[in-house]
Amino acid sequence: MNISRILGFGFLVMTVAAGAAQAGQQATFHLPFEARWGELTLAPGDYKVSLPEASVGIRQFIVRGDDGARYILPIVTDYGTSNRESNNSYLELVKVNGTYFVTKFRSGAEEKTFLFSVPKHNSQTELANQGSVKLGVSGN
Repeated sequence: MNISRILGFGFLVMTVAAGAAQAGQQATFHLPFEARWGELTLAPGDYKVSLPEASVGIRQFIVRGDDGARYILPIVTDYGTSNRESNNSYLELVKVNGTYFVTKFRSGAEEKTFLFSVPKHNSQTELANQGSVKLGVSGN
């Protein structure tokens, strides 16, 4: 077997392994209103979220909707089980100046919470008074 075949086969194996790792967990949710998630603006509709396996390192979310796939990185990931929430999976959104922002993704099955950034405000009270919404996520 020549070296180019060995290298080609090794590249194929690495590509398949990376693809499998990117598939990770999958969940779906319905967004009833427009919202921002990181740098993305999501229109109302149905979405599928994929999380890579923890062995990959960086936990990058892949959000798929009618307009294609987009990538989002959480700012904080909590793997601890000491602050147990319910086994339900959900997205938490907060309304800031009339716009909803995804602030949290909770994976109940894995007991993991992922936090996302929102625009800075003058006070936490102002942010808390804007209101928050939890959207159920299925398949996770």
